[in-house]
Order: sequence, then structure tokens, then C-alpha cells
Amino acid sequence: MASQDRNQSLALELLEELQREPYRFDFYQAIRLFECVYRDKGRLGYSLTPGKDAIRLGQLPSLQFAPATIAACSANNAENINAVLKVYFFGVFGPNGPLPLHLTEYARNRIHTAKDDTFAEFMDIFHHRLLSLFYRAWADKEPTVQFDRTENDRFRFFIGSFAGLAERSQQQRDEISDFTKLSFAAHLGSQTRHANGLITMLNAYFQIPIKIQEFIGEWLEIPLDSLCYLNSDKNTGQLGLTATIGTQSWQCMHKFRIVAGPLNLNQFESFLPDGKKITALCSLVKNYMGFEFAWDINLVLKKEAVPTIQLGKYGQLGWTSWLFSQRRHKDACDLFIDMEKYV
Repeated sequence: MASQDRNQSLALELLEELQREPYRFDFYQAIRLFECVYRDKGRLGYSLTPGKDAIRLGQLPSLQFAPATIAACSANNAENINAVLKVYFFGVFGPNGPLPLHLTEYARNRIHTAKDDTFAEFMDIFHHRLLSLFYRAWADKEPTVQFDRTENDRFRFFIGSFAGLAERSQQQRDEISDFTKLSFAAHLGSQTRHANGLITMLNAYFQIPIKIQEFIGEWLEIPLDSLCYLNSDKNTGQLGLTATIGTQSWQCMHKFRIVAGPLNLNQFESFLPDGKKITALCSLVKNYMGFEFAWDINLVLKKEAVPTIQLGKYGQLGWTSWLFSQRRHKDACDLFIDMEKYV
């Protein structure tokens, strides 16, 4: 019952079964079912008046010890209330209730002999509120119940606060769904960004082998005001300390590489710059790593999946085209893509 795309016909069938055989249902299960069916109504226990609730609750006056939690259920009555649910287990009547037993007997006799339920209905004003709060105390601590109505999902807010998704302005910002980000809240909420965290997220989302190579070096352009000039600036011209030759500097502290594979051909093509998964990959990496580090991806194609070039039919130069005259004995691992240039 925790799915957002709940089958409405199945829910209605369960309601009919609840009316026929109420003893087969638990109290919490029945209330949760009504809240799922009548989504236009407020959550039970939060409304200001009973008329705004999806169901009216009460207790059936009885002297017997309760054989089940639910006594009866009737829907679509004359008062235009969605449903009326009577319970045994919780209320002022019965052998376990606070009222003297003769009042329970009086209420029961008035219903069965005089067809007068005034006293019982009056007490149900209090029963409805007590049972509503009783149910709400249970439902508010259950993540699955909160997920039934995502617009008021308290646990989504709690977990989203760790992952940076608490406010609406922070939600639905990229290709990765918010529910996926919530499942990665332990990693997104961590103050330390590490390779194992990124590997775990990429493996779980794309279901492919992932490795991370750290300290990937590359040449960086030195800004003009940081270049070394003779007899110019002591901060850039100290021999053996800050002096550099040329306009570029080799650095390996700011970049890492994602090694994806070995992949089959369909998976390989989906991670190319024009593939359908590349945007999601970039979004997931940026959500975790931010913009502090540079990165690229090395796509590895299984040796048996390397295609044969066919002029005019198949083969993208530099991406899915390899020249070979004999059967390959190694996976194709020579494609490196700097994603920031394409996405």
C-alpha cells in the first residue's frame, strides 16, 4: 500500500471486503486504506472538524470482550460522510472502558430495543477525536504511511534535510529524481566526499561496474599575473620555491576519472555525449562532488562487443570506431571523454 501509483479499483475492492468482513482487517490497516482512497480529504487527526475527515470513527457499545478491533464499517451513508467505522477495542464503553457497565448496557439496549442511538452517537463525538489522535500517533512514526501521500510526507522532509532537499526550491532541479537522491541521503549529507561514496551511488543507479581513479594529472594554464618574470615579483620568482618555467603547470590534485565498464555496446553508447544516460551521470556526479573537482570518464567496451566499422552504416569516428584486422584479446579502453565540454 506504499506505492504512489496505487490501483484505484483494487482499493475499492478492499473497501467492499472491509464492509463485508470487517473482522479481517486491523484498525490501522483500515484507516490507512481510507486515507489512500479519499485523497481529497485531510489526514485523520489533523483536520479541525470531523466533516473534513475521510472517515467517521466511533465505538459500538458491547459487553463482550472484543473478538476483533473493528466491529462494523458502512460507506456512503445518508449524511454524505465517506464512511463510518465502528470499533470494539478503544472507547468509553465495554468491560475495558472507563464508564460503568450499566451505561454500556443502557446504550446497547437503546440501540437494539428502542432504535435510539442518540447516546452512543453523542459519545462518538469524543470517540472520533480520540481514535483519530490514536491513529495519528501511530501513522506519524511510520515512513511507509507517510509515503502514501507524498505532498505531506514528513519523513521525506526529515531525510531531505540531510541531502539538501528540504525546501521546494531545492527539489526537481535536474535529471535525478528526488526519491533517488533521498536513497543516497547518507552520502549526500556527509561532510566528506570520497571515492567509495561516488562508486556506491553510480553502481546503484546505473547498475554497471564503476571504478574511480584519483589524482589524474593535466596541464593547467598559469594566469598572467602568476607567471614568473625576472626581477618582477618576489612571490613568483623565488628559485626553487615559486619560480616556474613556461605558461603551464602539471597538477594532479584537482581531477579524478570514472572508469565505467566493461560494458556491452548498448550501455557503451548510452554514455556517449549524445547518449540518453550522460545527463543523468553528470547530474549525479555534480550532486555529490559539486564543482570543486574536474573529472572525465573512461568508457570500457567488452572485447566481444567491439563493432566492425561499416562505411555509411555504423561507426562514429573517435567514439564507436576501431581499426583491427584480427580478433581482439583486450577490452576497448581507449575512450576518454571530458564531460564538461559536452554537458
